[in-house]
Amino acid sequence: MRRLNRYIWVLMLLPWLNGCREPGTLSRNIPVGIDPSDLQDDRTHQGIYMERRDRVLSMLDKGYVILCASDRESHNRHEFRPNNYFYYLTGIDMPETFAVLSDVETDHYTLALPPRTIRSMIYEGAPASAEEVKARFGADRVLEDPDFRSWLTEILSSGYPVYLDGSDHSLVDRIQHLAGKEVPAQFRHIGELVDEMRVIKGSLEVQRLQKACNITAEALTRVMEACTPGKYEFEMEALIEGTFRSYGAAMPGFASIVGSGPNSTILHYEQNMRKMEDGDLLLMDIGAEYGCYTADISRTIPVSGKFSAPQKTIYQLVLDAQRAAIERMKPGNMFMDGHLAAKEVLVDGLAELGLITDRHSPWQIKFYILYPSSHFLGMDVHDVGEMGGSFSHFMQHTPGDSIISRVLEPGMVLTIEPGLYFRERGLEQLPEIFGSEADSSELAAFAEQISPVYEQYRNTGVRIEDDILITADGNLNLSRYAPREIAEIEAIMKQE
Repeated sequence: MRRLNRYIWVLMLLPWLNGCREPGTLSRNIPVGIDPSDLQDDRTHQGIYMERRDRVLSMLDKGYVILCASDRESHNRHEFRPNNYFYYLTGIDMPETFAVLSDVETDHYTLALPPRTIRSMIYEGAPASAEEVKARFGADRVLEDPDFRSWLTEILSSGYPVYLDGSDHSLVDRIQHLAGKEVPAQFRHIGELVDEMRVIKGSLEVQRLQKACNITAEALTRVMEACTPGKYEFEMEALIEGTFRSYGAAMPGFASIVGSGPNSTILHYEQNMRKMEDGDLLLMDIGAEYGCYTADISRTIPVSGKFSAPQKTIYQLVLDAQRAAIERMKPGNMFMDGHLAAKEVLVDGLAELGLITDRHSPWQIKFYILYPSSHFLGMDVHDVGEMGGSFSHFMQHTPGDSIISRVLEPGMVLTIEPGLYFRERGLEQLPEIFGSEADSSELAAFAEQISPVYEQYRNTGVRIEDDILITADGNLNLSRYAPREIAEIEAIMKQE
């Protein structure tokens, strides 16, 4: 019964999230508005953060958690963004604020405010008082900077374990400096306590991910409407990120990938400087971040507004692979089942096209399928959580094999992003890439046999990526409003 209650929120959310499972063909009715009031830290939201802190406190067994929102030197290129673990447990977005959780102290939840100076008040405005912060965020007590520094020294000399955000290098350096060599504090990573909590998304997290996806879908559709030969990749990037900001998304969740022509075959191309040409494909891998949760959606479109026959062939193959994968992304199935389903479709399709000569050759498969097709999504674009194995382990299997990985549960959100990339010099690179897996004669024979077919697709890169919420009875595509059908994309791009 407790397990059922844990996921009842998923069923309650579905009418709000859906509208319909899939929008109608050629629909432009993306449900997204500019009102950012859903980011306010009301009492309902604070109850969520308090419940998370209580769970952490129940796991501590005599110890401390010390986290910092962020220091000035670690701010994002656009604006301040709190560190993930700090925000996950507090909901606070005030720079240089510290949070301490402890089951040793009478006051289990302490906040420490940054120093107040005349300069900070002039440049950043008057900060909230300790009383206001305590009332607003439900802290047991609030300390000013001098008192906090003194208390930190006591904590570090106590000998109790201290959990820190290991990715916050400024915090780790500061705490280790304060501790010195002789202090017996035992440092651990807060992820040991929190990462598994972050795997199962609550209703607030799903709402923010859904809005991030809707904003991203709007951005992608605007590019489809505006993209033409002769424009630059960075013009499309500007349109994308301007759309993000116009709907209240503070920043991209990661560097936008906007690659055309040969750049569409580079997995993490980020320069976005090339002038697009007639006949190019434009691959976009982008995500708006809303309330510290990021979308991660990929779409590939024809710059001229219409796919060529070879482009359509590869695009449809990738789309068919993605559909097969999404069918497998259900509770009780395994994390990598979607990837395996996509791989099987891709290998069969490549073999039928004459691009693979041996369906069971690991190196031939790896030449085209470069990465596992799924990862967790949330506060990070590659979010925390145990998948049941490493990416390198998952890539060792050929079609027909099974992979033991983590079992999917309601509340998980993961991507599915199959892709095919026909690099300019892909066949020339075979000896360098697979020289240790196949002899030179085998590689040369393969290249010679597939070369005439490969030439048709040279400089073609296609990736289709969606964000999937695992529900009690299956899944929901959170990025369903981003057009992905060939006819739908072409119709949008032909609109005057």
